[in-house]
Amino acid sequence: MKNNKVVEWGAKISVARYTLYKKDNFDNIVDIQKSDKIRSYSTSFYLEDGTWLRSLHGGGGIWGYGSTPLGGNPFEQPLPDKVRVTYIDDITNQYYQGEHELPTDQIYTLMTSTSKRVEDSREKPDPDSANYYGIELAFAPDGWVIVFLTGWPRRQEITSFQATPIEPDPKTLEGPPVSSGDEMLYMSYDAYLETKKTGEEHYATEFKNNHPEGYKKWQSGDWIISSDWYKQMQTKYPWNLSVSIDGQEWNGEYYAEFANTERFAILDDQFDKYSKELKAVPTKIRTWATDQESGERTEVEVHLYPIPQWSARGTSTASYQPYYQDPNLNRFFTYFKELYPNRSLATDSQPANSDEFATLKIKFDKDLVLESVYLQKGNHKILIEGAYQFSRAPIDPYEGLYYAKKGYPIFITEPKAKDLSDPAFVDMD
Repeated sequence: MKNNKVVEWGAKISVARYTLYKKDNFDNIVDIQKSDKIRSYSTSFYLEDGTWLRSLHGGGGIWGYGSTPLGGNPFEQPLPDKVRVTYIDDITNQYYQGEHELPTDQIYTLMTSTSKRVEDSREKPDPDSANYYGIELAFAPDGWVIVFLTGWPRRQEITSFQATPIEPDPKTLEGPPVSSGDEMLYMSYDAYLETKKTGEEHYATEFKNNHPEGYKKWQSGDWIISSDWYKQMQTKYPWNLSVSIDGQEWNGEYYAEFANTERFAILDDQFDKYSKELKAVPTKIRTWATDQESGERTEVEVHLYPIPQWSARGTSTASYQPYYQDPNLNRFFTYFKELYPNRSLATDSQPANSDEFATLKIKFDKDLVLESVYLQKGNHKILIEGAYQFSRAPIDPYEGLYYAKKGYPIFITEPKAKDLSDPAFVDMD
């Protein structure tokens, strides 16, 4: 076998989020197709020589977290060299198909890595527990597909590609299985299309009834959904974090979530690596301080632009994910664009020299209350007025070095910048 990189891995599907409602989010609903007649009309992983590994079938989950479709459960097998997708975007009622080579060596390295993690109960990592164990296909508009590796709570982008609109032959596709007594039969494709059309009409009606202003902008064409925004949010920049605390010590470790939906911790055994790497625009920073006298550790979390309180209040399993054209995120993004106007998704593979790196500076007072956040490169200093402190809580020693006790106050400070959220696309507090 040419590819002998065998590990236990699973697969997930997620779809882009266009709005941010407490209920009935307007998402890029996709339906992963299955064909037992022609495998090229399925969403599948392959080896380089064309050997089929597994196929996925079903719908997508929450953008940034995903769900496990049929065929996605983890089991030991070779890692794929390429992926082929065939799916229908229910928003535009358009089929897409594409094939893309995967960076198998990079996937293997990440899936066999056991470096220090925030979820480790002790300082030393569990040698039998890998940091990453899943491949996620994230679908955005215009056939744009982003591929992530996932663990808990890690998530890292590894590649992306654009699928092509197609009009498949209905005779080669099958609808979902339906139960008939003790038998499992496949619905005819014509019947499936009629069922799907009825579902789409119901979906559009729900969106219209629950959020009429958003629906009006969507139907009028004032609100055009494009993959360009997702490509922009995938752009990576040369920046590092600096935290200063009056009277307390900061050792440089932090956990971050990013605009491209990546999330991972930068701990003391990874300083050298990440200090030289480009990183996407951060959306959330969580870090830890140690009191020099008592030795007590405290966790603090800062959100870098206004986020609806009901969404920011979510737990670690359901926290905020960026939604399409969030104007508060767009404003924060322009600060990085101001410093690096020539950076784009196309330059993500182009490293930067050490003197090109900017610093995101976060300053706390002696009580660990946020004083200021600004982005600085040389003498160019940009105050981040939309940033605010979400939480401050002592570390629970029984949970290790990185988990805070529950029940402490949240929303310690408020953004000084105006919340730009459009009520048509987000539930306001």
